[in-house]
Order: sequence, then structure tokens, then C-alpha cells
Amino acid sequence: MPEPLLPATVRLTSAAEALAALAAHVRVETEHLEVDPRVGALLAAIATELTGSAAISSSDPAPQAVGMARAFLRESISLVDDPARIGDWSHVDESILQGVGRLSMAIAPVFAAASLILPGLADALAGPDAAFLDVGTGTGWLAIATARAFPAARVVGIDIFEPSLALARRNVDAEQMADRVTLRRVDVTELDEPDAYDAVFLPLPFLPRAVVPEAIERAGRALRPGGWLLPGTFAGPGDPLSLLLTDLRIVRSGGHPWPVSEMVGMLRSAGLDGAHEVPRTWPAPLQLFAARRPS
Repeated sequence: MPEPLLPATVRLTSAAEALAALAAHVRVETEHLEVDPRVGALLAAIATELTGSAAISSSDPAPQAVGMARAFLRESISLVDDPARIGDWSHVDESILQGVGRLSMAIAPVFAAASLILPGLADALAGPDAAFLDVGTGTGWLAIATARAFPAARVVGIDIFEPSLALARRNVDAEQMADRVTLRRVDVTELDEPDAYDAVFLPLPFLPRAVVPEAIERAGRALRPGGWLLPGTFAGPGDPLSLLLTDLRIVRSGGHPWPVSEMVGMLRSAGLDGAHEVPRTWPAPLQLFAARRPS
């Protein structure tokens, strides 16, 4: 039986409130915010109900969790207020840009995990001339996190949206990473750096479908022989509703929900070897593809 609209709305509000409460608890604990003791106790109880503990350890990715909550909740409001918007980041405020950027930091451990199973990648990124290209770097947080994940590597972040790059420059300076992270205003479809990188990340949700073949072609040429192209896209838990919500998020971001077979086929058509979906062993909501430039 279909569920009436109002009861369904009431049922779903608890999920949004729970996400907000969990992020608020993380901020209270990690930023040492002073709140009414009653609110603090309730936030801790909700966190315990959701995760089994109110404790936040030093190894927990607190900034990413808060960034994810901010980005998803603000984008949810944007969806209600402006359902017609697709792929337009020109009106996004700083808090959303920084929230999405903080969330992207969770992708760096995915690169680290993938480097252990993609032949030659870990060694290449540990070499004296190691280089990693972060396409669509946004506010630079992923580039910063990637540089930390691979301490020997030089990381280059490119983007076409100047407001994001301005924030990225500020973030790189604040994190004292200017000697490791370089930022450039470059369109990936105009990228012309042959044989320059050991790995290139393509953020598929932010690349319109029409530009992806050219982006893959340009990125493939920018790889050194044996280097890996790493296209990634949003992923969810896998149930039907989550799959639909993930596709909606991708389309709203300006991208295309690529079926695995179509993306693998496109990578092969670009002359890359070993194209496949990397088996997911990480908690970050990312589906990662990989293909290698022939040696």
C-alpha cells in the first residue's frame, strides 16, 4: 500500500534531524563548544543511539563528517527551494563550497587503498618525482589530503571556478601546504601536460556527460607511461532508494550517472589498459574506476 504523503514526510524528518544532531555533537566535542547541558546530553544520547558511542576519537574524520552533514543538508534545502537547478555552482555560498571540499577529504584514503591494489601505483607515488593531478579541485581540501596521504608526491589541483580556487589558495596557505600543492585555473578539456602525472583523478559528478570523453582523452595523455587514471563518482549503500538519491545528486551536480559497463568501455576506447571498477573496501561514499596508460 502506498504511504500517505504527510506520514511519509513525518517519518523522513527524523533522518534529517538525526544527521544534524550527530554533526552538532561532533562539533561540540571536537571544537569544545559550550552548549546548554540539556542539549549536550541529548546530542550525546542521540550519537550513542546512532553509532553506539558518544566518544569521538582522534582517528575519527570529524571535519569530513561535519562537512558531509553541512553539504547534504544545505543541498537538500537547495533542492526544495530550486528543483530546476542543475550543475550551476555560481550561486553556491562559501559554507557549501567549504563543506563539499571538507567532505572530499575522505577520498584521499580511497586513493591510498587503491594504490595498494593497482600495480605500480604505490611505488610511483612514493618516488622522488611523484605527481598527482586532482581535476576539479574546488576548495583544495582533497588536494591537501592527497598530499598528506602520499608524502613524496607533488599534487596539482585544477579548476575553472575562480571563487573555489580563491578559497583553495586560502586553505592551502592556512594548512602550510603551498610547497606541496599547486593550484591552477585550467579546464580539463584544455589540459596539455603530456607525461606529467603518475595518477589523475576525474570527479565524474561535476563533469557534464558531453565533456567526459575529452576529459578522459586529455587526462590519459597527461599520465606517465604506466600511470593510472582514476575516475570517481558518488556512491550510496546500494538499496533502491539510495541509488535513486545518488543519481539525483549526480545529475543536480551537473554529471551523469554512468553505468559501470559504459564507463569501463569509454576508458578502453581511450586506449587505456585494465579498465575496471575498483572493489570498494572503504566507507567513503565513492565509486572508483581505474585504467592504466600502457607502459
